[in-house]
Amino acid sequence: MTAESRDRIIALLARQQPKAILGTPEAEWVDFKTAGPNGPYDLGTDKGKFELAKDVAAFANTRGGLIVCGFRAKRRPTDLHEAAQKEIPFAKRLVNTDTYKEVITEYVRPLIDVSFLWFEDASDPDLGYFVIEVQALPESKRWALVVKTLSEDGRLVKGGVAVPRRHSDKTPYLTADEVYQAVNAGLRGEPEMAVDLAVATGSVSDVEVTDSVVDRLLEDRRRELLASLPRRKAEESPRRQREGLALSGSEKQFLHEVQRLRDLHDLVPTMMSRDSRTPQQYRAEVDAYLEKCGRQLPSMLRRTWAQQGAPLVLRLANRSDVMLYQVEVIATVSPEYTAVLWFPPPGAASDPAKLPWPEPPAPYGSKSLVASLYAQPKLSWGPAIAAAAVGQRSAPKRPLIRQSEDRLVIKFPPVDLRAHARAALDPVLVYGDGSSAEDSVAVHWTATCTNLKGRQQEILHIPVHPLSVTLSPDADVPEPESE
Repeated sequence: MTAESRDRIIALLARQQPKAILGTPEAEWVDFKTAGPNGPYDLGTDKGKFELAKDVAAFANTRGGLIVCGFRAKRRPTDLHEAAQKEIPFAKRLVNTDTYKEVITEYVRPLIDVSFLWFEDASDPDLGYFVIEVQALPESKRWALVVKTLSEDGRLVKGGVAVPRRHSDKTPYLTADEVYQAVNAGLRGEPEMAVDLAVATGSVSDVEVTDSVVDRLLEDRRRELLASLPRRKAEESPRRQREGLALSGSEKQFLHEVQRLRDLHDLVPTMMSRDSRTPQQYRAEVDAYLEKCGRQLPSMLRRTWAQQGAPLVLRLANRSDVMLYQVEVIATVSPEYTAVLWFPPPGAASDPAKLPWPEPPAPYGSKSLVASLYAQPKLSWGPAIAAAAVGQRSAPKRPLIRQSEDRLVIKFPPVDLRAHARAALDPVLVYGDGSSAEDSVAVHWTATCTNLKGRQQEILHIPVHPLSVTLSPDADVPEPESE
């Protein structure tokens, strides 16, 4: 399950677009239910109470998920799992959230973090969809138990427990052997990993870039590149005839030869310095370059402006009484955000006016015969020596960032933590495109270590800091301004 999968279902229902959910298969993180005459769960019966407790405990024992009520799920012959086939909204009066809370509190141990959401249907405000959002239990607190079992005649039986878990689109139970192993490990007093993840400094930046900013920067860049074109020379006024005596024919021919040699002398430097491109060809190169920049400029601006603030630094805390070795944290964020490694900007590189523009075309006049004669050859052995020098020392480990269409994953290098100690993880830059209207972003994180079994899963909400890139009226470079 991914954070964006759950967020997408909730967002579509909030925008009253239930049809967009059709075709979503049931999985480890989602289950679809229709509502009967007494609602999705008939809590007036023992069977209905057990089904609610079982489903909630199963999601809590896995990775959390959604119970989406108001959809019929069916498996077609070509599908592997059942999928939402039809939306069937129902009346809100069929759902009493207080009763749902009482049943979960009475029949599930330990207490589970559960949220109840209601979304109205666009065609009829009296009808809607009911969503039960279940958060995963941390590894240190598993397993969630249903403290009563269901007999064959549909009655709750005291004295028994059931341990359900979500597996694909099914809900199996822990076997007797698995329950024994879990109880036996607990009785032996094996230590459990218990860590916390919090924001030490920084935030997620949400950088808005308007079209006017992009257009003005591209125009400034165009003027800068076209400045290398030669200016038109003013026409020379014709030479005035000198006053004096008329010249003989041989003298006129001599002066003609002198003038021809002078013109040739002036023509040679011009030919040597003339660019192999015409001004029209250079303008075409500039246009193609600016078109490429127009596609990359918004992302360049967002990254540059995100670097002006403090990077996001997460703090990991060991709450257990034992030392934890090689604690590895993996954070998953919605794909609408981007993350890059953060390095302290050295000196002038921190100037917000210096954008990382792509390599521009060679200036007009640089591709001439004179320039080719004075061009210095590149040394082929330089990069090899540099690579060998770097290979002599091991590079420090940095966070591994993977961006895909459905998620952003940040894998931090493992750290050792003494009992009740804290450590700051490596700083990263996380930023969005300015389209988010939320005050915080949910980060689903998982922690593991090498000396204890199991893993811990939690959700961390990180504040979002909005930024808007604007241009000052008397400058050619933009300046970041906080909204």
